[in-house]
Amino acid sequence: MIAVRWDPAALSRALRSGEPIDYRASDLGSCTVPELAPLCHAVQEPSWQRWSAPAARPGRVHDARVTVVIPCARGTPVGLDAWRAQDEPVRVVLLWNAGPRPAAPPGVNVERVPWLGHGATRQAIVEQVRTPFLLFSVDDARPLGAGFVRTMVDALEGRGLDATWARQVPWPDCTARTRERLRSWCPPTGDVPSTRLDHVCALHRTATLRADPLDAVPIAEDWAWGRRHRCGLVVDAPVLHSHAAALRASFRRTRAIHAEMARAGEDARCSTAQVVRALPGVLGDRDALGELLGQWRRAGRG
Repeated sequence: MIAVRWDPAALSRALRSGEPIDYRASDLGSCTVPELAPLCHAVQEPSWQRWSAPAARPGRVHDARVTVVIPCARGTPVGLDAWRAQDEPVRVVLLWNAGPRPAAPPGVNVERVPWLGHGATRQAIVEQVRTPFLLFSVDDARPLGAGFVRTMVDALEGRGLDATWARQVPWPDCTARTRERLRSWCPPTGDVPSTRLDHVCALHRTATLRADPLDAVPIAEDWAWGRRHRCGLVVDAPVLHSHAAALRASFRRTRAIHAEMARAGEDARCSTAQVVRALPGVLGDRDALGELLGQWRRAGRG
């Protein structure tokens, strides 16, 4: 595909289908270069090459070092073909308990598991993993570049970390507010707290997860585990992920996350006055409005 102009819907359709993108237009739309360059199959501008998705290295590795574990609620993960196209083989396990059964091509296992919450459901599979590394992701995330997994492993080993997590690049058709939040959450500078971790796409040593399991919590298991470990954002490993605007889902997700944070003693109060001041900036964005109301509803109202 050659995109001759900024067309978020067309770019998103191409990315979901796995179609290569050769973007030559000078118009970035609402994107920045670190957000748009990883989406492109071919980068024409030299200044963009720093932000290209990690390419495959010559000489394919034959032994899998990484098991990718993906809980599925929406059928076949959008990034399944990208996981299987990595320059070193990975084992892929899909955790499924409801909704349409994920399509499993050869080499991909589908495990029917009871849903025990985000923490216990993920941890239950750890004992079955036989590779030295385990990568948790989600079914609406797509790794960018055939060298993505290798880049995550190299960062984990080279930086002496307990876990690494990928920089999230939003879908081209996401809202402006969503794009701004992701820039703050995982900036291309990599300047984030060493305890921050996000299981949208995160790599662990399997032995570390056995020694210190994920907390058996309904949600925010990555936040709880990261608080007691040294984690690192890998800006050179971009993963395509952002939530579609949905008021109710955003409200419930944020309310549940802040409930867990409050139970752990984290002060995340949000007063009514703060909500009123913030409302004008989020009224046009259902996802952002849901997050604001969810935090206010569960984290404490003043």
